[in-house]
Amino acid sequence: MATKQAVPLLAGALRPGGLVSGALGASCAGWRAYTTKVDIGALKRLRQLNPVALSKAKEALLASSNSIDRALEWLEKDALAAGAQKADKVKDRVACEGVIAVHVDEARTAASIVELSCETDFVARNAAFVDLATGIATAGAAFAGSGLGAGAGASLTSIEIGRLAAAALEGRTVADAVTESIGRLGENIVLRRAVTVGALGATGSIAVGGYVHGAVAGTRGGSAGKIGGLVALRGVARDAEHRGMLCQLAKRLAQQVVGYAPRYATHADWERAKAAGADVGDPEATVLEAQQFLFGGGTVAAVLAKLSTNLASPVEVASFVRFARGEGIEKPARPDFAEEVRRQLA
Repeated sequence: MATKQAVPLLAGALRPGGLVSGALGASCAGWRAYTTKVDIGALKRLRQLNPVALSKAKEALLASSNSIDRALEWLEKDALAAGAQKADKVKDRVACEGVIAVHVDEARTAASIVELSCETDFVARNAAFVDLATGIATAGAAFAGSGLGAGAGASLTSIEIGRLAAAALEGRTVADAVTESIGRLGENIVLRRAVTVGALGATGSIAVGGYVHGAVAGTRGGSAGKIGGLVALRGVARDAEHRGMLCQLAKRLAQQVVGYAPRYATHADWERAKAAGADVGDPEATVLEAQQFLFGGGTVAAVLAKLSTNLASPVEVASFVRFARGEGIEKPARPDFAEEVRRQLA
């Protein structure tokens, strides 16, 4: 009797809408989704556009029905989410390594210098990290002469980090680019400081030069290093040849600033600082114009005077800045090897 009842019960369950029928339908749908094939051509193209791990690229295409555009969006959102999660874990770690990146615009009238910090020298030498730093420096140069801080023009202007973080960088904000890099590189990354000088579209009366020491090349032509400097010269060039001379001296003086670390542009600046009670040091060491020029020809003041004669117009140092990575940051005690491995895997 029990056997006779079992048959209609099972038959009912297998009818459309029955318990077993519904379960089998859901299972089959899930199986079909799970076994959706990845288009090999789309996979290859996706990894050319975004060289992520093979498994991650497959996951993106499966979630996007093999649409490359949607897969790229999926990868961007996934990287940002992973970066935000990692950033929350590492936010209290000390970022005392990193790079100084400099960008000077093609006209040599505007530039920026930024410090991007990370935890280890290993990451600081990573090409992706260098690309991030040079990209941020390029974004920073767009603030030159924008009036977002005091002293636009030939004077130095500190860029407010919040404003720079909100600037556009390759289709996203600087802040999102940093967050994604934290997820990819696994360390705390901090945009520590940024300065701009000059003005985009300014006349030829300003010439800006930049230099970084210990440069590490990125994958996009930019470079960053341990120390960087910018120099803005003020002078009128009558023609392209004279403009070239002005720009060349600005570049060489940026090398001078990086190598000799002056604190004051002129003796008058030194005198004012001394009167204010600052520890000004020996002017021959701390005043840029009093230093011997790195490339010969006497003091920097003498070289400026010679160029002024050649241009028949006064040439002077309007401003300069020098960044060294990790300035003012106390380095933490180095953990043992086992602790370092555990921390990196966290």
